[in-house]
Amino acid sequence: MSRLIILAILMLPIPSLVSAQVTEEEGQYIKLTPPSMRLHKCKEGPWGDLEYHYLFLEAPLSTVELINVPSGIAVWWFPEKNIEQVREFLINSGASSEEVDSRIEFSSGYQTGSSFKYFPSSEFINALEPKARETIYAELRKWPENKRYHAPVVIASGSVSDWFRKSGLRNETILHIERLSYPLGNALGFSDVSTVVKGLHDDKEERLLLKALTRTRSLILSLQIAPGTDTEALKNYWSAGYKSKDVLPLFDSIARIEGLDTIDVTRLLPPTPRKYLYTFPSRAMGIDGTYPNSLWASLNFFNYFPDEQIDEMGKVMSFFTRNYDVTPGPPTFGDLIMMKDVESGRPIHSCVFIADDIVYSKNGRSILKPFMLMKMDELYNHFAINEKPILEIWRKRER
Repeated sequence: MSRLIILAILMLPIPSLVSAQVTEEEGQYIKLTPPSMRLHKCKEGPWGDLEYHYLFLEAPLSTVELINVPSGIAVWWFPEKNIEQVREFLINSGASSEEVDSRIEFSSGYQTGSSFKYFPSSEFINALEPKARETIYAELRKWPENKRYHAPVVIASGSVSDWFRKSGLRNETILHIERLSYPLGNALGFSDVSTVVKGLHDDKEERLLLKALTRTRSLILSLQIAPGTDTEALKNYWSAGYKSKDVLPLFDSIARIEGLDTIDVTRLLPPTPRKYLYTFPSRAMGIDGTYPNSLWASLNFFNYFPDEQIDEMGKVMSFFTRNYDVTPGPPTFGDLIMMKDVESGRPIHSCVFIADDIVYSKNGRSILKPFMLMKMDELYNHFAINEKPILEIWRKRER
């Protein structure tokens, strides 16, 4: 094969990263809505000279059609609180005492043991002052029972209008979402889907909203190869110390070709993450009733053929013991990062270190959560974490 042909092959763009709309059977691939193409530089490190730009991932319509439209009735679940404690908390948070009392009376029959369900009206939710909303929702997200508050829609850019641009939503709907959004780390959170649904005109608008709410921000990462670059050092890093040898011929070719200056990092990933990156799970992946979660994505990172049962807890611990060692760091390509809650020490999430502060992640088991590259600070926002978690670094053992 001639040098020109090799160069052409290496420089071919991956179709799913340059097309505004990409589809595949069963909707596994997603529509990409690129935001600003402004390039950002990574810090210097053994990974080489890296640049990235952001893009939006959005679930295909075939997947969105599987989702039930939320009820227009909002429910706030307060475990370990009685009716008087809930009333006091809401008023102290800045909510109107008159509105609280009217809804407390409506909700009074929903005391179950030590838990209380409160049913705020749409008017109550819409009228909340920003500080009151932030305080109340910080409490609600502590409890998994409050599904949309515990795992809110994360608007990573901090701009609602930019986030939902070209979504097909009416400006009125976007402004409504903006009024109901609240600070979440260095991003915005949105939880009041039920309230916004009540203001929509028809089923088509409901589907547009649900589709837009699956948007999440990933990034495209590129490795810059300047003349004289030490490709041997890059080979060592991107092969994870020669654990992932598929990339070695690529770097050997780079060393022989003049003028090659950019490589999409997707090409440097092992086969399994390279296959799934920037996609949502297909329906076939959930044929046994569950979809891949963060452990599945992390522990299958180096597997040529993914182990479909690897997120079963008994199998996970056995896999860890046989294949990984805890290391003090710093992390390197392919290391598994385990996030643990500061108070309880329980695992919250796992992801795989790529370079700088960028990780490969699947943020939850849902079919609406894609495989993606993202920055660690944005990952914290996805889990509505107030305090940075404990991080453990697990390194795959050399065979």
